[in-house]
Amino acid sequence: MPTLSDAHQLLQLADLTKDSIHRIIGEWAKLPTSAPGTQGKGSSPGGDSEANLPSRALFEAQRTLLATTGKLVELISSPSSRLLEVSSQYNEARCLHIAAVLRIPDLLADHGGEGVPIERLAEKVGIETRKLGRIMRCLCSIHIFREIDGGVFANNAISAGLVDNEPLRAYIAMFASDALPRALLDPEIGSSYSVKETPWQKAVGTTKERWTWLEEGVTATELRNGGSGTSASYPGPFGPEVTAALQGKNDVDSFRRPELDIFGLAMLGGGHFPWASLGKAQVVDVGGGVGGFCLQLSKIYPDLSFIVQDRAPALAQAQREIWPRENPEALSTGRVRFLEHNFFNVNPVVGADVYWLRYILHDWSDDYCVQILSAIKAAMKPHSRILICDQVMNTTAGFPERIASAPEPLPANYGYFTRYSHQRDIAMMSIINGIERTPAEFQDIIERSGLVMSRIYDCRSQVSLVECVLPDGTETALNGHH
Repeated sequence: MPTLSDAHQLLQLADLTKDSIHRIIGEWAKLPTSAPGTQGKGSSPGGDSEANLPSRALFEAQRTLLATTGKLVELISSPSSRLLEVSSQYNEARCLHIAAVLRIPDLLADHGGEGVPIERLAEKVGIETRKLGRIMRCLCSIHIFREIDGGVFANNAISAGLVDNEPLRAYIAMFASDALPRALLDPEIGSSYSVKETPWQKAVGTTKERWTWLEEGVTATELRNGGSGTSASYPGPFGPEVTAALQGKNDVDSFRRPELDIFGLAMLGGGHFPWASLGKAQVVDVGGGVGGFCLQLSKIYPDLSFIVQDRAPALAQAQREIWPRENPEALSTGRVRFLEHNFFNVNPVVGADVYWLRYILHDWSDDYCVQILSAIKAAMKPHSRILICDQVMNTTAGFPERIASAPEPLPANYGYFTRYSHQRDIAMMSIINGIERTPAEFQDIIERSGLVMSRIYDCRSQVSLVECVLPDGTETALNGHH
């Protein structure tokens, strides 16, 4: 909980911020010809040239203001959000490596401030249009490049530092790893959205899609030699989960991957919806893993009942470890049931009140999502609704018709606040060709599935709820009772 000391520090930071800004503006006024946004920042990787060094006063003010920004992050961030953001910053680095190696700043500089449409930029660099757009927006959200209109990108003062700057470009490229960039430029899989053609397969050294790989057996020898048991770059998991998995195993015994349990527990979390208004409703958690979300609801809303659907290994973990420990009463009374189900097939639960899709659609590219939603639609009744719990991506240009924009002069998507959202989007692209979607992209897959996007709930977090229902007067093919 925030303390009086925290409040006092915030007031101190406000004074520091105001004072530093005034000093910076005063020093900018003394600059001869260069734009205030460029002089004093330096351009070489190993250190600033004398011509680009800021004055002592400007340097001190810059240093203070940037330090103030960091302290503000510490004081006002949610601890979990901040830790997740830092844990995923390698995705931002990878995006910068791609932009630098492909000389995107130079390509944009050729067009001045008018910007370049993403389609033309993608054609020039050889990366599939939508994937490149996500890379650019990840960088725009940390103020590297700018999106001057929907899908039109230009340099800003930061990215312009790479224009005609081979030393800096080489320094950045030196730190680049190869799985994601090489896959994006691969003529066979670069434009693919298949779950079996991703950078992750190349890194891990498998031809299997992620879920099959997670559920396959692994030997102690393979686990000790790296998660894939091959010479691939994936080092495998480490820590107490691996120690526990290896306990009592000989070198050739086959057992389930520790990553599977780690993944199941990582998917626990919350949501934001007027659940109490549903009364005695049935919630079907489609692809619900161990049922972590339903577990939370079951403790708060006693009138709700739940069916958790997933593959057998996740359900086994739920019934063996999670629910007996966390809510045995729900198990014994039948308020929660577990049903093995492949969500690409028609849902066997007909006419549920809510079909809950939490962190599901972001794992899949569009055609797969249409299959998933269509399979649920076939089981819906007029009172049914689908709730999609996922990140709804704004852009720095904004979607004012669906999502409120940040106040000026902030980027429309709140920039730094959405860093983890964009980092996660790049991770989804790398691992399973998944997509964190904008409102327009959600509307597209929902309408292609024969459904209507009725509302987007703002959850005061990185995720939102997208509600979709049957069109008025629609009758589904299935009949029956739940």
